[in-house]
Amino acid sequence: MNGANYLTVRETAVRLGLHPGSIRNWRANGTEPIESMKLGSSVFYNEADVMRLAAERAR
Repeated sequence: MNGANYLTVRETAVRLGLHPGSIRNWRANGTEPIESMKLGSSVFYNEADVMRLAAERAR
């Protein structure tokens, strides 16, 4: 996957201090603040994007 590190929904939720259901709701509602990638039935988020969002949320 283009050399970047990707996180699962659960890993993304932990990094952002959210419940995995919140991450899933973003995707279902089309309100994701970061881009996701679907591979089969799994959804992944770019780790660098997640870390940027975590830093923005910490401000």
